[in-house]
Amino acid sequence: MLIVCRLCAKIYYMKKILIIIFFSIIYVTSAQSFNSFAKYKGQGELKITKGYIFDTLELYFTAGKYGNIKDNPKYDWQKKILRESWTGSFIILSQNGKALYWQYNTWDNKADNSPNYLGKAVIKCREQGHGECFVFAIKNKIVWQNGINPKKGTRIKKKDARKGILTAKLKELGFMDNNTTENKVKKKSKKITKKKIENNNFVDQLNKLNDLYKSGVLTKEEFDKAKKKLLN
Repeated sequence: MLIVCRLCAKIYYMKKILIIIFFSIIYVTSAQSFNSFAKYKGQGELKITKGYIFDTLELYFTAGKYGNIKDNPKYDWQKKILRESWTGSFIILSQNGKALYWQYNTWDNKADNSPNYLGKAVIKCREQGHGECFVFAIKNKIVWQNGINPKKGTRIKKKDARKGILTAKLKELGFMDNNTTENKVKKKSKKITKKKIENNNFVDQLNKLNDLYKSGVLTKEEFDKAKKKLLN
């Protein structure tokens, strides 16, 4: 009886020690994660354009349920994650908005939660060759500080993102680049139209000079001088 009681006591203390170790690991990991987050959180101006970066953000915030990649997956990795049930873990973006690294959690495959996992992700983003990279979002919260996004961050709900509000939200927070491809085409079109008008004016003036010369109003010397001035 005494031996059984001693055995029970040992088991009790072993359980207590294991529980203490377990919570200690959680505390240390959480502290390291918090330090990584504080160190790598993005700050300053960031502009996102329509294209691969935006499409991936939309895929992330909707957990693969909305957007261009959902409608038209081009690569095997896109098709694979569209078949899975998952939630976003974090997004890393380069300061110039041209490089992205992201992580997601599937139900049967836990994400990398090892110490300094954010630091390793930042390095992978940086290796894409677009400069320094920082944390843009943790789970469904945009945390990048650009002077417009609140310090507490902005949550993007899946149900809202799946309604296509991400573009409007990014514009509201000052992250969406207004200089999109559509705007560039419009600007180019305006330049072409302006150039066309200028060319038409030049031809009209040249014809008028020619008529004045032929009618005898202008001498050859006056015509040449006016023509030269017009060409310059």
